[in-house]
Amino acid sequence: MGLSRNRWILTAGVTGTALAVVVAGAVAASAAQENPAGRPALAPSRPPAPSTEEPQPAQERLGEVVDAGFAAKQGAWVIYAVPIKEKSLPGTHFGVMAGRKLADGTIVDVVVANEVEGPDRAPGFHAVQGGMEVEGERTPSFGYYSGNAARITARSGGRTVVAKVAPWSRDGRVKFFWFDPATKAVGDLKAYDGAGRALTKGNNQVGVG
Repeated sequence: MGLSRNRWILTAGVTGTALAVVVAGAVAASAAQENPAGRPALAPSRPPAPSTEEPQPAQERLGEVVDAGFAAKQGAWVIYAVPIKEKSLPGTHFGVMAGRKLADGTIVDVVVANEVEGPDRAPGFHAVQGGMEVEGERTPSFGYYSGNAARITARSGGRTVVAKVAPWSRDGRVKFFWFDPATKAVGDLKAYDGAGRALTKGNNQVGVG
């Protein structure tokens, strides 16, 4: 199965060159990152963003901003939904953003991920983005689950790690989840309901870059 997310890194200072390219059927940001399929990147789908030290203005947000509970080098990590309007993705209407909330309350977008295979609210995992180095610090691994998920786990470094989970204020069936930014690469994501029963996995692949 191909990668099922569009990914853009939106701040300056990304390790390597920030460049939107088509990789294994998905749009990924940062050509310097090796794509998971190990295939070379195709021609750019859009021009590279100009390098700048000024943060990009935050795009429209859908619903409330969730405090992730982890400090960033500047401000604190937050998770929120943003609109996705792509004619080629009629079943995708939103994506999930990991951003930073600065001391003055400004929200700075960092990395967004969204579904590109099928409906964005089909049961299961969607848009799972692995942590990466952006502006000299590691971003959290994050994504969302559509369904009655009360607990989400992953495997990292031979141990089980537990994600923080919060419902989307626009639709409580959608659960944002994220891990401590210090957590190394995650995989084998699983979701459980409030009674501890395993839920459908959907697309629990983890993309990076």
